[in-house]
Amino acid sequence: MSIGSLSRPAEGGSHEAGDGYLLRSEADLAKAVTYAIEQSVALGAGGAIARVSEGGGISITVANGEVENAVRDGNQSLQITVFLEGRTGMASTESLSRDAVDRVVEQAISMARQLEPDEEAGLADREALAWDSPSVPLFAPSFHTAVELTNAAMAIEAAVMATSTADTVRVSEAGAASQDARFALATSQGFCRAGSSSMQHRWCQTIAQRGDEMKQGNWSSGVRRIEELESAEQIGRLAAERALDMLGAEGLTTRRAPVLIDSTVASSLVRDMCGQLSGGAQFQRMTFLPDAMGQVLAASHLSVTEDPFEPFGLASAAFDSEGVAGACRDIIRDGVVKGLFLDTRMGRKLGRASTGNAGGMRNLTLVSNLTSSTDDLAAMLRKMGTGLWLTRFMGGGSDPATGVYSSAAAGFWVENGQVMQAVQGFTVAGNLQEMFKAIVAVGADIYRDGAIRTGSILLPDMQIAGR
Repeated sequence: MSIGSLSRPAEGGSHEAGDGYLLRSEADLAKAVTYAIEQSVALGAGGAIARVSEGGGISITVANGEVENAVRDGNQSLQITVFLEGRTGMASTESLSRDAVDRVVEQAISMARQLEPDEEAGLADREALAWDSPSVPLFAPSFHTAVELTNAAMAIEAAVMATSTADTVRVSEAGAASQDARFALATSQGFCRAGSSSMQHRWCQTIAQRGDEMKQGNWSSGVRRIEELESAEQIGRLAAERALDMLGAEGLTTRRAPVLIDSTVASSLVRDMCGQLSGGAQFQRMTFLPDAMGQVLAASHLSVTEDPFEPFGLASAAFDSEGVAGACRDIIRDGVVKGLFLDTRMGRKLGRASTGNAGGMRNLTLVSNLTSSTDDLAAMLRKMGTGLWLTRFMGGGSDPATGVYSSAAAGFWVENGQVMQAVQGFTVAGNLQEMFKAIVAVGADIYRDGAIRTGSILLPDMQIAGR
C-alpha cells in the first residue's frame, strides 16, 4: 500500500473547507435524515427517529521500523426507527441515495407491523428534546497526512528502543490514528440537529524479555485535540516500562491484605458502581440495590458526578441518541444515590423522565472529600503501608445481582509504602456491596479512561487467592 496515496486530502475535504477527513457537510446529513423522516410519516409511521453519520480518517501501525498497516477509511450509514401503534421497527443502510432511504424506511415499517406492541416505546416527549441547548465543542480535525502519522508511530517505537535496560524490549505494534465524524439526528416532531467530532489516538504494545521469560506491556493516549496527546517519548517509555517492570514477577500466597487499585484500572470499579444505576438493571432488578434512589451505595466521603457538556470530553454530547439533553448532575453525593441512567423507554417503565443517557454515561468523575492535592501515587502507597498495588486486571468480573466480585490480577507487593516485588498469578475477591462502602481513599493521581475519571482507589481489606 502506498503511503503517499493516503497523504493527499480527499476530494472535497481540503484544509480550507475545515472538514478534516469528511466529505459531507452537516447540512448534507441534515437533508438526508429529514428526508428519511418525511418518508416514514408518508408511509404511516406514527412517529420516527433517524440518525445519519459519516466517519473518516487515517490509521497507521508500525513495527521493526516498517509500516505494517496503513488505512484511509471512510464510512456512512443511516438508521431509521419507526413507531406504529406501539410497535417498533428499525432498519439501516450504508447508502444515502433516495432509493436506498426509501427501501430502508419500507423495511422498518414492515418490521414494526410484525412485532407485539410495547406501550412504553416511542419518541421522547417533545418538551424533553434539546431544541436550544448549547452545542458542545468536539470537532478539532488534525489534518494529519499518512506521512505525519507514520512519523508519529515511528517516534513511539524509537522511544521504546531508547529505554535503557539490561533486559530486552521490543515493539509488537506502535500506532497513530486521526479520525473525524459527523452526524445528524431528526425526529418526526420537527427536531433536527447535527454535530461533528474528532479523535486522535496513539498507542504502543511491547514485549520485554529476560532469558526465556517474556512479559507484555502497553500504553495509549486518546484525546479529541492533537495538542493534548501525550508525547511519543512518554507513550513509548511507559509501554516499555510496563513490560519491563513485570519481569521476574512472583506468585502470591493466599491471604487477606489492603489493595490499592491503580488509577489506570480503577475506572472498572466506578463502572461497576454506576452499572447498578442503569435503567435496565433497575427495571429488571438485576442489581443488589433495587429502588436505588436515596439509598447508600458507597462510602460517605465519595461522590460521582456527570458532565455531558465538557468541551472536547471523550463522552460529551449536546444530546443523546434520542435527542434528549443530559445535565451536569450528581449521580452519587456523599455516598447516597442521587441519579439514575435512563433513556426514554426505561424512564417510562420506572415512572421517571429520561436523564439523557440513551447511548451511555457521560464523563463521570469519582471524587472523595478526603483527597488532598498531595495524594499522588507515592502518597497512596504510603497510606496503604503493606499490601497489594494492583495494576492489571486479567479477566473475571462481578455478578451485578449479588455483588460477588472476583478478578485475576497482577501488580506489585508493597511493604511500608515501598514497592518490593512484581506479583502475578492470583485473584482478588470480595463483594461490591461491601467494597464500595469500604473505600478509604481516592488519590489525586487522576487518570481518564474513556468516559470515567478517577484516582487510585484504596480498599482496606480484600481476599487474595494465590498459590
